[in-house]
Amino acid sequence: MSYIKVQCDECEKEHQINQKEFDFEQVDSDERQMGAEITYEGDLEFTCDCGQHITVIHRFWEYPENFENYKETEVSGASVVENKL
Repeated sequence: MSYIKVQCDECEKEHQINQKEFDFEQVDSDERQMGAEITYEGDLEFTCDCGQHITVIHRFWEYPENFENYKETEVSGASVVENKL
């Protein structure tokens, strides 16, 4: 299962977010030598029990189409403990 685990910057509580909780959308597409390179992005915002606002943005690129070739994750309000996205 794909997931990311983050720790709240305020209270240090850990939160595990499954990939299926993200709503991924295609945000860009560029034609390249072997076809389209497609960029997808999904974000999730929630509030920790302590009141800290946490945002997780995950992007990945497919190139050639249907083959993930790069990914990155941005987190604010928390720190990444484990990233299996």
